Amino acid sequence: MSRMPDGLSKVERLASALDQALCTGMPIAQWTGTAAITLQEAYAVQALGMAQRCRRGDRKVGLKLAFTNRKAMAHLGVNAPVYGVLSAAMQVPDGGQLALQGLIRPRGEPEIAFLLSRRLDGAASLDQALRAVQSVAAAVEIIDSRYRDFRFSPADVVADNASACAFVLGPWQPPSMGLGALTVEVELDGKLVAQGSSASILDHPLQALLAAARLASDAGHPLEAGTIVLSGSATEPVVLSAGSHMAVHFAQLGSVGFSVGPN
Repeated sequence: MSRMPDGLSKVERLASALDQALCTGMPIAQWTGTAAITLQEAYAVQALGMAQRCRRGDRKVGLKLAFTNRKAMAHLGVNAPVYGVLSAAMQVPDGGQLALQGLIRPRGEPEIAFLLSRRLDGAASLDQALRAVQSVAAAVEIIDSRYRDFRFSPADVVADNASACAFVLGPWQPPSMGLGALTVEVELDGKLVAQGSSASILDHPLQALLAAARLASDAGHPLEAGTIVLSGSATEPVVLSAGSHMAVHFAQLGSVGFSVGPN
């Protein structure tokens, strides 16, 4: 790991810059082209950033996937998902309010959440993945990049904890294989703003869960019982603004919603 003039490694400096952006709500320039990093270094930055949050009293509760929508993957020129870490402080109650203060450019995405009842290893089959699921739920992930202009490379995204900001979980439901083609509707202030299908999440949300298991196992941290996993978005993200209300309705799975606080 190369060292920078002030004695900190490149990874340490980038982690510190992103953590400062998170705490102040002041975005930083993307690193690509000025302080380019590898994907391995990016995950190291992500881990340092989460360690900082935990030192401030937060704790890890799960993983979120990004780049699981094949259309978005093609647009961004990526061919595999990446992950970020979910923490307890990120959770907003169903029907609750997202605090807007300190956020930069928040957007909401409809997702399917999994709650694991047992460890899920990276070599698991689809059936084994389903047996490891205790419950599923309709969910919203709120993403927020800490970079200016929302331009970045995949490594930049990973370092920024895959743009993780907050998440909302609907009521937990019994697991089922019948998640592969659920229609989803997204409403903003009562108006339909997006429609999609769970089939756009790596062709089936359970495939996204398997991808999360592989990535976590490769990183040396297999998914354990009690872990929450967000599958990735079923539609394009929806821009959030002060005072708005977002609701997501998954056929057969239920609904989830929240409001956005004032500036």
